[in-house]
Amino acid sequence: MKSIKQILKVFIFIVIGCTPTAVDKGEPISERIISEMSIKKQPVPEKIEETEITGKNFVRVGILENELNVLFSYSGLYSIYSGDKIIFTKKRSTGSWKVTSKDNEIFLENTETGEKITVDKELIFKPEQISSYVRIGKIQSGKGWHWEQTKSRSYKGNIEFININGRITVVNEVGIEQYLYGVVPSEMSAQSPEEALKAQAILARTNIYSKIGKKYKDKPYSLSSDVYSQVYTGLDNISDKTSKAVDDTRGMVLTYGGKPLEAFFHSVCGGYLEKNDIIWGGNTLPYLESKPCGGSEDFKFGDLSKENNFRKWIDSRPDSYCNIEKKGLNPGLDFTKKYFRWELKVNRKKLESTIKSTTGTDIGDLKDISVLGRGPSGKAKSVIITGSKTSITINKELNIRKKLGKPPLYSANFYVEKNKTGKNGLPEDFIFRGAGFGHGAGMCQIGACGMASEGRNFIEILDFYFPGSKITEIDK
Repeated sequence: MKSIKQILKVFIFIVIGCTPTAVDKGEPISERIISEMSIKKQPVPEKIEETEITGKNFVRVGILENELNVLFSYSGLYSIYSGDKIIFTKKRSTGSWKVTSKDNEIFLENTETGEKITVDKELIFKPEQISSYVRIGKIQSGKGWHWEQTKSRSYKGNIEFININGRITVVNEVGIEQYLYGVVPSEMSAQSPEEALKAQAILARTNIYSKIGKKYKDKPYSLSSDVYSQVYTGLDNISDKTSKAVDDTRGMVLTYGGKPLEAFFHSVCGGYLEKNDIIWGGNTLPYLESKPCGGSEDFKFGDLSKENNFRKWIDSRPDSYCNIEKKGLNPGLDFTKKYFRWELKVNRKKLESTIKSTTGTDIGDLKDISVLGRGPSGKAKSVIITGSKTSITINKELNIRKKLGKPPLYSANFYVEKNKTGKNGLPEDFIFRGAGFGHGAGMCQIGACGMASEGRNFIEILDFYFPGSKITEIDK
């Protein structure tokens, strides 16, 4: 086993995505509380290199922000602090609590007993038992997306209520591995194969280290709990299978050139991966390639940036790792089949209203939607919307998806057809025919499942989606 002689110091205290393969299948997973205990070290595969990536063993995750009040309850013993001042030691909860704020103060009230506490600026709940957890009401996730929902969620670790400009921010300070227990099943279905889940666990851990100092510098947390960092739902979706994937890859991150890489992932690429610069701009990352998601030797459609080639590809169902029709995967993943190829018919009047809402422009009667340019995967890079009053040009993958749909279109791999054009030259409907769900860069999660079904292990999966990368063990 080779050793990289370099030290990357990671200070998680100030550290700062994708898509919902764990949502949308309608199968609630029983809430589990998994303690952070020492895990028996797994045998280390030969491709893993050792380096020293050192740092603190916890992350600070933003759960709620800009709230007028927060309802919560807790189970087990907690000590309660305001700054360094102890308010209660080993207090056991009775009933529900409400937190409000005004000026620089935080007000805590038991909604059943009437007990009240007033402190300055912040209130910190620190668990005194491994099994202790806090359940917070009305946590919104996936706002504006297909999987949007609001529900109560439970969290281990410290919970902080912070008064910022008279509003409440809630932060969960939690151990890295416990945090990952809550991330992996939120980002990838527990019905996924074991090797795919291991790959997801490594990417989720890598995301912690690769995002250091890049976002949320002015916030009291280092990661958000949504797709803008990676989805974290606390204890609610934890399962033995996903937690085992975290344990089996404990301390492993994916590196390129000795540094944690940008660990992008998405739900379904539709059969062709895309480079990061096509999606977000900026410099091309050498480990993110535009290429078929499997079956490259049999790819017969040519350059997908050419409109005719792209349409033929969209209208087919080519062999691909993420085309799981004949992969023999768990039926619990069948809900993802609708994303490989999809069709969306939208009434013209409704689409005009959506475009006015998302762009702030009244285009008049919608005449046409045309793609001006595509990337190597066929993703729309620029779209022109033509109306009777004015035309709008929209650029960049996510922006295009958001401007043309509420919620956003599944992907920017689409073409548009007009349906039932009248004598006035205006269509009754517009039909979007597309492929995939998500941005299409990095690991295709369903593609990873397809690879695992063919006997590939997590090292092979990550090597395919991030060529030239290395799995590295964090120096603990």
